[in-house]
Amino acid sequence: MKKRLLFPLGLLFPLVLTSCGSGAPQPDPTYDYSYFNGICALSGEFNNGVDRGLTNEWTASRVKALKAKSCRIWIAMSGLFSVGEEDDLTINQIYYNVMLDHIEKLKEAGVENFLLMFTAFVYPTGYSTSTGYVVPNPKEEYDYYIRFLNLNAEAAKQIITMFPEIKNYEPGNEPDPEFPGCIHKNGYVYGGNEYINKDFCYLPEEKVSIINDLCWYVRRAVKSVDSKAKVVYPGLTNQIDLTNFVDLVYKKIESHTLPAGQQYSDTNPDNYFDVLNWHPYPNTRQVNGTVIDWTKWVNDNKAVYDVVKKHNDNGKEVYFSEIGWTDFGTSSESTLNQIANNYTTAFRYIKEEMPWVTVVFPFRLTNLKYQALDQTGGEENFGLFYHPDDDLHHGSPKPAADAVAKIYNGENYDLDAHL
Repeated sequence: MKKRLLFPLGLLFPLVLTSCGSGAPQPDPTYDYSYFNGICALSGEFNNGVDRGLTNEWTASRVKALKAKSCRIWIAMSGLFSVGEEDDLTINQIYYNVMLDHIEKLKEAGVENFLLMFTAFVYPTGYSTSTGYVVPNPKEEYDYYIRFLNLNAEAAKQIITMFPEIKNYEPGNEPDPEFPGCIHKNGYVYGGNEYINKDFCYLPEEKVSIINDLCWYVRRAVKSVDSKAKVVYPGLTNQIDLTNFVDLVYKKIESHTLPAGQQYSDTNPDNYFDVLNWHPYPNTRQVNGTVIDWTKWVNDNKAVYDVVKKHNDNGKEVYFSEIGWTDFGTSSESTLNQIANNYTTAFRYIKEEMPWVTVVFPFRLTNLKYQALDQTGGEENFGLFYHPDDDLHHGSPKPAADAVAKIYNGENYDLDAHL
């Protein structure tokens, strides 16, 4: 990619302004729920896969048994692409072949709607990073920052050209927590504590500007290839202050300061993201011990969408790109059955109370076995299915898998008969 003539953000003049508010009465929004039944599925065949043993074929067989129509997949941009001297991108053929096989097998399993989440970014030539979620500092590394935005947008554009079935692009994951989040200054140490990383965390206002910029650039790129492509806002966590963060997302768009690197400001949220997205894991406000206060859970999620309405964006589609519960590896039947009940209850409330949610992605298809991501065992044990190499369960479904299968296919659906 050729380097462009760049201008400091403070010197950009807002020549063109757009707005989403017309003041005229709007009809009730309508939504398409054709792909409502989702799943988060990880492939272990990538060279940076989350876990070994989760082959594309085995993964697709379980997705097929659930009859999920949507699938959220993880792709490391830095695994699929290498960057040349002119910020040009070269395909890693081995990674590409695995990705192609992964998608083809999921399509054969019945998946019709793909959501691609970036697990790591690509970086301009000459810029070395401490983690895959570093973003060059717009204030101190402006040239690198603009090149970073253009480079990751170009990567998304090449992906949709190679894989036209991927219509949804989620450029990052859970960026909103103060620590750790997934948007860092260079120097951030993965796995380091707050003391080590205190100087390498962006403030919420800085994060929002970065994420909004990245979404704007990626959306422009994928839309240039396919007008039906969508940018999905990186899945926000269901923290108590989520409403404030979403409010800030819109305020930054309305501030006439974005996007960076352009000679105009764009105040239309539709040009930044087609789909808002958060992860409604019950937070501490919504849980008393192990008991979920479903009324609070519902009201808090609806309060987030009230922010959307406040900013004249009513009708905006929402994905829940993760929702789930870990069993921490327990064999307790009561715990496993409670998680199954949680799925049943959560989906019922989503369908009844949250019409703007058009796809839900349970996190996740399978347990992990070979990678320890959490000292408590929590991260490894979110699966609807046990890992295929589990010495005791050998990839069998948990009660949660049966619950999700019935949610998707009706109470009489026999999951075991489809395995």
